[in-house]
Amino acid sequence: MPTVFDQLFDVEDSNAAYEQYTTAIGPNKLTKVAEGQAIPRQTASEGFTVYCANFKYPAELAITNEALDDNQKIDNFLKSWAEGLGEVVRNKQESEHAGIFNEGGFTAGTSTFFDNSIPGILIPSYGKLAYDTIPFFALTGAPRTAKHGGTYYNSIAALILDGTGLQTLMKLMSVTNAYNEAGIEITIQPNVLLCQYNSDNYYTAKRLLESTGDVAGLHSGVENIWKASLRLIGWRFLTDSDAWYIGVAKQGLKSLARMAPVIDYYEDKSIDSQVVRMRARWGRCVTNFRYWAAANISTS
Repeated sequence: MPTVFDQLFDVEDSNAAYEQYTTAIGPNKLTKVAEGQAIPRQTASEGFTVYCANFKYPAELAITNEALDDNQKIDNFLKSWAEGLGEVVRNKQESEHAGIFNEGGFTAGTSTFFDNSIPGILIPSYGKLAYDTIPFFALTGAPRTAKHGGTYYNSIAALILDGTGLQTLMKLMSVTNAYNEAGIEITIQPNVLLCQYNSDNYYTAKRLLESTGDVAGLHSGVENIWKASLRLIGWRFLTDSDAWYIGVAKQGLKSLARMAPVIDYYEDKSIDSQVVRMRARWGRCVTNFRYWAAANISTS
């Protein structure tokens, strides 16, 4: 089964302890000028700075030399254990990236998935929250402030997943929030509807996006306007069955590929054992809230 995180996050190779992203505010709108007229000079300033740290995920298994000497099947056992690490790494990557959604609405933040500090190297000023010291999903009534002074939210506490609810969230993303840090209109076209795999919402979403006729049954013979409008992704690692999200795939979310799983072997003479060791490193972070919106998520 293919992984989901790399369908939602922009995956980037990394060769450092962390990556830093600072956006520029600007350029501003273009102004039409007549022939011979002086060209308007624009200015640029820094937006928010995002830090994305790479973390290490290791594992070891020690087998005594006696077991190796006495058990003819131990080679197959070690091989099987090492092969099983692939699934373990895959599941950990999925759960670590899904945590951005699962706890993205926590009003007090969460160190588990949003703290990108590295002891002695990096301490981001925004701590356990998103890059602007606000939760990734800011609720209605508790908006974030952009650099130009405008306020925005991208989460609604109670919103039914149906045609009307989807229309509400689509409008929020593609119209209300479709301004950059400078307050200039941008184009945002959601292309993904995300929810927990095989939840009630998942099947509701399938009917909403795949039915031929009007799903509500109010307009007999009328074509379903939502058909194929968004790609439905069900994610086993989302923990809230009521929550649902829309977004632009690979926008606003970053995943760092620092080190693919590496398996090696060494002898630990202090315990007279052979050790199988695996190491992998990766990171994940939010770079822009505008490309995602949520409904019915947990706030703590």
